[in-house]
Amino acid sequence: MTVIKTVDSLISGFRGCFSREAAFLWFSVVIFGFVVRFDHQGISSIVRWLFPGPSCYDPMPRFFRAASWDPEDLVSHRIRTAVSRYPLVTFGGRPLLIGDGIRISKESPKMPGVKSPHRDSENSGKPDFMRGHHFGHVGLLVGCLAKSLRLPLHGQIHEGAGATRHDIGEGKHTVVTRMANLVLRTAARIGIPCYVTPDAYFAVGPAFLIFGDAVSEKGEQLVRLITRAKSNHVGYAVPGDDSRKKFREGDKVILREVFESSGQFGETEVTTGGNVGTVRCRVTALLWRPVGAVIRFVPVIDGDARYILMCSDLTLSAGRIVTICPYRSKVENMFLMPEHLIGGFCHHFRTKAFPRLGRGEEPNLCELGDSEMNRVSLTLEATERFVSLAGIALGIPQYVSLTRAAEVWEKYQGWLRTVSSEHPSEGVVQSVIRTEFPFSGKVPADGTLRMIRERSRGGPSDLLCDPDI
Repeated sequence: MTVIKTVDSLISGFRGCFSREAAFLWFSVVIFGFVVRFDHQGISSIVRWLFPGPSCYDPMPRFFRAASWDPEDLVSHRIRTAVSRYPLVTFGGRPLLIGDGIRISKESPKMPGVKSPHRDSENSGKPDFMRGHHFGHVGLLVGCLAKSLRLPLHGQIHEGAGATRHDIGEGKHTVVTRMANLVLRTAARIGIPCYVTPDAYFAVGPAFLIFGDAVSEKGEQLVRLITRAKSNHVGYAVPGDDSRKKFREGDKVILREVFESSGQFGETEVTTGGNVGTVRCRVTALLWRPVGAVIRFVPVIDGDARYILMCSDLTLSAGRIVTICPYRSKVENMFLMPEHLIGGFCHHFRTKAFPRLGRGEEPNLCELGDSEMNRVSLTLEATERFVSLAGIALGIPQYVSLTRAAEVWEKYQGWLRTVSSEHPSEGVVQSVIRTEFPFSGKVPADGTLRMIRERSRGGPSDLLCDPDI
């Protein structure tokens, strides 16, 4: 099977998620357009680089608002495909989910979901305030310990969409609770218990409580949380006289002061990115007031670095906790690749139904009528659909990289100063796909990608221009 046939088989697997052939054809156009286009100027660049007729542009925005396909069905199929076809990185039989948020700058006054929140970041290149969309995203660690990738699975707008969000029940929700619920829904679709490793922003009581209350059909905790503790965290010694939870002042343990008694730290061998190293750490099980339960804390000394990890799994060893947590850095690549390689956040969906706001004003969507509210909801959903399809598109070069590495290197016509792995990067795979399609004539005669070439510029296509997607 060639690289282009592998791509075709991945795209063809989504046919059952679409009730109409025109919608599936547009899905194929959009997914493949994400991969082969050379610029990221919204959906117009897809038309520009796949060469359909200019008359095919107007129906494309309607595809993202079409009722003939459900994005939740698409996500479910995406997760089933990931579990069945991608090589998973597991720890004790549990896959590893990686969740985090990203803010994308958007300036349009008619774009729903745009907010100007304060940004807590140690990066001096990021402004304190930025107007844009805040996406929460969950991915799955795939590949092997030596070469692992974060496969995007599910993303949502987590701020500015509260009045239109009906997927996590009533009540007040924060970025933390929305992310926790997004992780839980993803883990439930995977069907097996998972670990999740977000950053220290999510090392708070609500996240641990939400994950602690969710159990699988077999009674196992569905998601175990491993994250980096904040520097001001404190715990309390577990009383040995009875099983009742007591938070006595004399039992308080200030975690950052644990490093003062470094003689109690033992050496532990850990494997990260295929490299075996040694760190000094100790395990401390303490009562943590925000959850009213015992949490496993692991202070770590790694050279000059000092940090504390925390885990809700009381049976997990310190070495395994220290091995899992560094994979959280893969989230940066997950956001880097869709943003710069695929252009997955270059969306421009607007609606005139959204109220015009002044500087610093926040929209009150509850004041909108039913018709305006429906248009705002469709625009928000179109934005999330665009980002979701970009995640599917990014998964194609990732799958080819992990399963057809030798063939990719054989066909790659570029030059790399340093080859760091036997598995090519997503950019190298993208270059090979661009070479094979649409100019090489290697598209299979019975493939879904053949439909795209048949409807290339040279004559209008009735199916592509079908207004009823």
